[in-house]
Amino acid sequence: MLLITIVIAQILDPLRILLVGIAYFLSLRVKRPGVGWLGLLAAIVIIAIGYPFVVLGQSGEIAGMSGAVGVISNALIAGAVAGLLRLQRRFWR
Repeated sequence: MLLITIVIAQILDPLRILLVGIAYFLSLRVKRPGVGWLGLLAAIVIIAIGYPFVVLGQSGEIAGMSGAVGVISNALIAGAVAGLLRLQRRFWR
């Protein structure tokens, strides 16, 4: 139950959504194929691991668990951003 609570709290965090959204839109600007997704993956991992330590000030086992679960949360956020962008392109262009 604790992991589900952490995932929900991370998915609803506005700063995390903003950081992952910026990383997603920057990955779209890359010209070489495949490099954008590699950069997005690196950004997802860096945000997930660095966020509990830097922004929340956590340490120890809780920060490690938050970082590990953060990768899943960030991937879900990036997927939601990609889905919303695809819907926007389909219906408004």
